[in-house]
This record gives sequence, C-alpha cells and structure tokens, in this order.
Amino acid sequence: MPSVATSMTFLRPEYLNLLWALLALAIWSAYSLYSLRQTRRRLGAAIYSATSRPSSLVKRGIKMTLGLAALASLILALSRPRSVYHRQIPQLRHLDAIILLDTSPSMQAQDIQPSRLFRATEVIGEFIRKKVPEDRIGLISFAENSLVLSYLTGDPKNLLFYLDYLREHHALQYGTNIGGALKSAMGVFARQADLEPAARDNKKVLILLSDGEDHGEEMKAELRELVARRIPVYCVGIGSRVGSLIPIGEDNGQTRYLTGSNGQPILTTFDETTLQDAAEKSGGLYYRARTGVEMSQAFNDIFVKTREIAGYRQTTESRERYTELLAAAFVLSLLRMVL
Repeated sequence: MPSVATSMTFLRPEYLNLLWALLALAIWSAYSLYSLRQTRRRLGAAIYSATSRPSSLVKRGIKMTLGLAALASLILALSRPRSVYHRQIPQLRHLDAIILLDTSPSMQAQDIQPSRLFRATEVIGEFIRKKVPEDRIGLISFAENSLVLSYLTGDPKNLLFYLDYLREHHALQYGTNIGGALKSAMGVFARQADLEPAARDNKKVLILLSDGEDHGEEMKAELRELVARRIPVYCVGIGSRVGSLIPIGEDNGQTRYLTGSNGQPILTTFDETTLQDAAEKSGGLYYRARTGVEMSQAFNDIFVKTREIAGYRQTTESRERYTELLAAAFVLSLLRMVL
C-alpha cells in the first residue's frame, strides 16, 4: 500500500487574524461574567436573586462559550482549511517474461480437459489479456527443438494469435529438450537488449510449462548461465496424478494413440525432478498443476512474487474542510438558542 503523510494548510490564512479579535472578545466576556459574580457577592443574593442565581450564571457562561466556539468555527471556515495528503506510491519495475511451452505429443493427453496443451494455452491467454500494460511477454514452443513464436512484446493480440496457432496445429515433434528452450530464451533476451538498451534494467523471468523430463544435453549449462545472470525459472508441471494415453489423430472416426515399439499405447509418465531442479537452482519456484484451476493460480502467484519496486512517486491530494466547520458553527448556534 502507498504510504500517506497528512498536513493542514489554509487557502485564505489572512482570516486567521480574526482569531485575535475573538480572543479579546473571549477575555472581555470572561471578565464581564466574573464582574457580575463579584457584584452579586458584594450586594447580596436577595437583590440579584432573579438574575444572578448560580444556575443563571452557569447558563450564561455556557451560552457565552457556545457563541465563541461558533464564531471560531466561522473564522476557521473563512480561512478555507485543507487536509493535504502526501502519498508515496511504489513504482514497479517493468517485467520481461518469456513463456516456454512444451508442445511434445504427451501434451495432447486429455487427463486435463480438453487437453494439457489446450488448457495451458487458455490459461496463458487469460493472463495475457489482463497483464500490466508495461510488461512485455515472449512465447517459445519446444519439443525436441524450440521455436520462438513471439519476441518480447506488450501487444496481447500478437501473443493470442500464436496461442491460437498452437491450439489448431498439432505437428508431431518428439522429445523434450528443455535446455534448448532455455538457450532460445536467453537468445531472445540478448537480442532485445541490443535493440532496446533502455530495457536492460527490466526484471527478467522465464515461465516453463511442461509435463516431461528433459531429454537434451544443454540443461546444466543453460542453468549455470541463468544463475549467473540472475534470471529465475518458474516451472509449472502439467498433468494428473495418473498417466494418460496420448492421442495423435483419428482413423475412420476412431482416435489413434501413440504406441511403443511393442505396438501397445504409451501411457504418459510424469517426472517432477527436472522441473523442481531447474526452479530451485535458478531461484524460481515449482508449481504442480493437476487441473486448469491450479495452473491459473500458479500464474497469478508467479506474477505477484516476481514484482520488484523500482522507486516511489510522490503525489499530493487535498480535501477542503470548511464545510465541516460551517456545520459545527450551525450546531453550536442552535444549541445556544435552545438553552
């Protein structure tokens, strides 16, 4: 929350000089009341029994005090007091995030409806539509090889186009080379740094969504590079607790499933070790998504935890207070009348 400091100022401070006249009136009134009381004591209670009873003196003192307070409220209202709020609003560091999306055949498994890949693209799309305008997002798909679909951009439409493309095109590419995808992401960051030197200070993160272990040989080297550059990898493991068959097409209305060398359908397996290791070593976090809901929660959490404050911007707001003083003067005058 922004920090707030409050002070009081007056738009017409010259009217505050009237308070000196009010002070003189208060002294004169107090003296008059005191003189009246002393006169009664000297001449005796019988003469002033009707006009100077203790109760009448108290009542007169109360009415006098209420009148002075009403005048003070009016004088303060004329001076136009204002409450001034000085706010320190945190300015968030701009974020450059590259989403690495596994598109290997196992992502077509339907243990998360309608499929792991389809649901992942839906969650990514939902986030992109409501992202902070200043943030830039890139998109890389990968299986055995990786493909940069979108360089860093703040335009949601560009990213949504490629997400639609991934949902509609299912060219089979076997293998899961996470190391190669990380290398492609580092290349994107390097290219953007050359094109936009002003964006070098943006916070950089990688978001990896996958359901399989790494089958490449570049993972360790790329993780060392990420650690050196202080770029965290947030990993989201996609898949249910139990395995699932992998649909790869249809024949005569019948779904075909990916089979092994023995001709039997392959049941997907899930190994969290690689993703957990990548997140831990790079300074990121690992999330297990067995449903689409968990995937959405993971995205929300990632973009909260990655936020950093770059500095503070001070704003000043003011609120007029004279209406409250006018109301107080009215109430005090009304009380004085009814006494």
